[in-house]
Amino acid sequence: MNPIFILTMGDPAGIGPQIAVNALCNSQERPYRVVVAGDLEVLQKAAELSGLSPVFKIIKDIEDASFAAINVLDMGEISTSEFTVGIPQAQCGKAAYRYITEAVSIVMDKKAAAVVTNPISKESLKLAGIDYPGHTEIFADKTNCDDYSMVFLLDNAAVAHVTTHVSLRSAIELVKKERVLKQIRLLSRSLKSLGIDPPHIAVGGLNPHAGESGLFGDEEIREIIPAIEQAQSEGINASGPYPPDTVFNRAFKGEFNGVVAMLHDHGFVALKSRDFEHGVNITVGLPIIRTSVGHGTAFDKAWKKGCDVSTASLLCAMDAAYRMTTPP
Repeated sequence: MNPIFILTMGDPAGIGPQIAVNALCNSQERPYRVVVAGDLEVLQKAAELSGLSPVFKIIKDIEDASFAAINVLDMGEISTSEFTVGIPQAQCGKAAYRYITEAVSIVMDKKAAAVVTNPISKESLKLAGIDYPGHTEIFADKTNCDDYSMVFLLDNAAVAHVTTHVSLRSAIELVKKERVLKQIRLLSRSLKSLGIDPPHIAVGGLNPHAGESGLFGDEEIREIIPAIEQAQSEGINASGPYPPDTVFNRAFKGEFNGVVAMLHDHGFVALKSRDFEHGVNITVGLPIIRTSVGHGTAFDKAWKKGCDVSTASLLCAMDAAYRMTTPP
């Protein structure tokens, strides 16, 4: 009836501790409980900097989580005297990684319903000798999942990417039928988990004007259209390919529930130009639910005195987790 979410604190030197405290001090009543996997002393300092005086409750048993306090699974990983704010560093990467792995373990053991993550620094992970490019790969590894992807949700339009963190030259070579089809399938499943059934999925092109019938490139003809046709044969309501410079506007107007973008910047430029604060990152295909803020560590803003931090993305991420745990 009242699911429990594990919220990771994120990189201690980043904005995660502050937005966690600020979001959980929000007066909005919620139908779920939240337990922060992090370090109590860091969270207390973040609250002090924001001029807040919340009640913190140390949690030993997840079921003891309260609606009336900030519940903390105190990991004992790091204190504020052990790191410098606003820069990547090994000790912060190590701590952030431990928060994630503990959260995954709790949800895999079905002691909580979902993991919601605050931002981490890829450079901090690397400095700590932790060989993952980011959250998504950690979750995939720790849940023994091979078939997964990242979906970005904004204004009830979801976007999946065929390629993400690779060079543009490499990305173009990676646009193949099976990769496109995989993203169509995963996006369809993701939208259904959010209560949209059946979803209408638009597939963006790779080239200008979606190739203009081969005039500006033939990847649409060779790889993308066959993927769409295969998805349609499986009963998925997918269409396209549509020019990547217009498809997102159509989705935001409600014509489509989701878009499969070929390139990282096709999707993220459209999303973040529309609204940088309310986007939610969802990892789909995992055996557990994981949502996340749609922004980074904001080292330049972190640990500044006052309350000048936006909690919008984190609040949206928690609400998305609730939608996924309580489908209609």
